[in-house]
Amino acid sequence: MSQPQLGPLAPLDKKKPFAGLTAWQKGLAVLPLLLVAVGGLIGGVLGALAMLTNVKIARSQVSTPVKAMAMLGVTAAALVVLLVTAAALSTALNG
Repeated sequence: MSQPQLGPLAPLDKKKPFAGLTAWQKGLAVLPLLLVAVGGLIGGVLGALAMLTNVKIARSQVSTPVKAMAMLGVTAAALVVLLVTAAALSTALNG
């Protein structure tokens, strides 16, 4: 029987990624999923990747304010990537 890892390098439980997170951590973790409303499939993929990143940040051993700012930063970065991708696709398709 293997011992579970603790700390920032602990693997995510794929069946229960939100287990053990507080309400505010869950809220900030799923916030990037709102990109699906703005960007459709591309927004959904970026949102899902950002959500997984936020869950890893929430499980890290840094202080609460740093976690919150990092999770918001990941969400903002995902939005910027979505907007840049949309602009590039629009330019490529419309000339």
